[in-house]
Amino acid sequence: MKRFIRKLACVLLAATMMLSLQGCDALKEMLAEPTQRAYAGDHKPEWSSESTEDETEPTTDETDETEESKKTPTPTPAAKKSNGKYINTSDELTYPDHVASYKEVHPDHTPGNLKNEEASARLNEVENTILKSYITCYVDADILFENPEKVGITGIDPKTAWGDVTTPAAKYPEKKAFYEKQRDLLLEIDYETLSADDRICFDKLLYDIEEQIYCYSYTAFEYYTMIFNSLVGPQCEVLFILDVFTFDNVQDAENYILVLKDLDRYYDQMCEYEETRAKYGFTSSPDSYEAAAVTFDKLVEQKDDCFLYQSFEERLDKIKGLSSSDRSRLIRENEDAMKNVVFPEFEECAKRMRALKSAGGRDAGLTEYRGGDAYLEVLNRLQTNCGKTVKESVQTLDAEIKRIEKEISELNKRSSDWKTEYREHRYSKGDVNKNLDFLREAVKADFPKIPSHDFYLMEVPKVFESSFSPAAYLGFHLDNFDSNVIIINNKNVGKDYGTTIAHEGYPGHMFQSLYTRANTKHVYMYVSGSTGYKEGWATYTENYSMKYFSGTGESDAVKYARLNEDLSLLLSTRVDYGIHVEGWTLDDSVSYLVMHGFFVSKSSFSKYYTLLVTDPCYYVKYGMGYVWTKNIMDNARTKYPKATEKQIHTAYLNGLTGTFEQIEANLNKSLK
Repeated sequence: MKRFIRKLACVLLAATMMLSLQGCDALKEMLAEPTQRAYAGDHKPEWSSESTEDETEPTTDETDETEESKKTPTPTPAAKKSNGKYINTSDELTYPDHVASYKEVHPDHTPGNLKNEEASARLNEVENTILKSYITCYVDADILFENPEKVGITGIDPKTAWGDVTTPAAKYPEKKAFYEKQRDLLLEIDYETLSADDRICFDKLLYDIEEQIYCYSYTAFEYYTMIFNSLVGPQCEVLFILDVFTFDNVQDAENYILVLKDLDRYYDQMCEYEETRAKYGFTSSPDSYEAAAVTFDKLVEQKDDCFLYQSFEERLDKIKGLSSSDRSRLIRENEDAMKNVVFPEFEECAKRMRALKSAGGRDAGLTEYRGGDAYLEVLNRLQTNCGKTVKESVQTLDAEIKRIEKEISELNKRSSDWKTEYREHRYSKGDVNKNLDFLREAVKADFPKIPSHDFYLMEVPKVFESSFSPAAYLGFHLDNFDSNVIIINNKNVGKDYGTTIAHEGYPGHMFQSLYTRANTKHVYMYVSGSTGYKEGWATYTENYSMKYFSGTGESDAVKYARLNEDLSLLLSTRVDYGIHVEGWTLDDSVSYLVMHGFFVSKSSFSKYYTLLVTDPCYYVKYGMGYVWTKNIMDNARTKYPKATEKQIHTAYLNGLTGTFEQIEANLNKSLK
């Protein structure tokens, strides 16, 4: 499968963060408080192009339930295909003839015979083999590890710095056989003789390997989604990624220049992928190709004034003993690579994307493609970190939305005293440092200890300020607790900045990353894991942290703010499913949101609709990741009423980055 999809099963943390920075930004833009609603909202709408008032208060008791809010939500449109048929795609590819059940992908196994030390050694052997199979390029190795050779990652050539985008169809049987061999080696282990840490790693490895075996069974899985999505494609983040590389010596700087030069080959491969995808009939719309081309146009505009020129020189300053001649040479070679390789390649990509507009394709949900329903099940498992089927996920989501709306309605019927608190709330202590200092102490009562660590703050380059979220976390050099970056955007800071910092810092992304790395000997467990796991935890802790800032603890105002955040996220997640399960059109999606009290129009929602059509499970990974995380916490509080919040959170985190089913099973063992 193409490299971006392959990483869904074993998501490399640095790559995940890079790709999700734009994603988190789009999520905040769309969902932080995206619209006015009949019963909530205190921010200007961001979906709507119509004029609105600056402030919308919670409704008064007399108007809690408007006629609009009493209506039954739009019935889910029936699944549909274009003209009653699937979109015509190539018969050269192989397609699943049915949607595989969970048991087909993850069958039961009988215990093996390898015990104790032999069992542990075999587990380590498979883990190392899998790590080497994923970390095959210089970019991954250099960003993930300070000393990659200590985890067995050696011999990587910086000349092909970015690796390969796709796995050719002819190689699918070979890749499938590789994973089948690793699975068989794992299954020789007697699971019961492993330590607790080993068992968690075994469970995660086996799950991921079995997913890969299924993925490499059908070559059509390669082509359902475009790479150059205009909102979340790799071109949206490439300049930022290049700014992450650090230089300790001249060789590091020279390798970085090779990274720049290899962008030509790597982006050519991605263009070839898009062209092959169109040839096979998975053609995107002219608008999507034009939007992708525009993202490259914007990159080309920076050819003569890109922040990376200055950044490169600043990184050279970190090299001790660098001679003036070497400095001059490296600056010259960097500028040559940027102006004669990188930006011309971006210009070429724009031309090649525009050339695809004549193919006459259209953006379509997965339900319109042969085998698309089976592919969606794969994405749903991998992106949400959960074995639930799409149908089960949608049922859970619908029930959760109904529960939230009922709670909002009940809150609005109570005394209105809390509404003043909600209207005037400010969940922040000031700038990023003040919020981090406050949270570091506040979370100690409810969350476990994390190791001593350093972090540094990086201001978003000006080119990113208008589109970047208020903050983001980037963990790199995961073999060093001090390699943590919190990226801040001072141009995009709101009154709830403190909860944003909680999401990225304590007790969110940075906290979870540090805790996981400190509590397992298995490298695989902290370079793997889905976006659903990471964002589920960070969203849960962001909402949890509201009580720290409120000054009133778990007040009705805090509950109201939390419910608003939840509803925005989950309704958007439901639209994602609607598009790819039931074939929702833009009209269907807007109607659904309007029926739930969101003042949205086709024009204001169209770019988000395009994002969801072209990037299946984009919101699903956030929304369902949060739902499954919160459900585990709520179940634990009900099942173990004497357990403290710290005990529950510790038990959850000790499950590491397994699936949510694996995490909950380990949590129950711990809290019994």
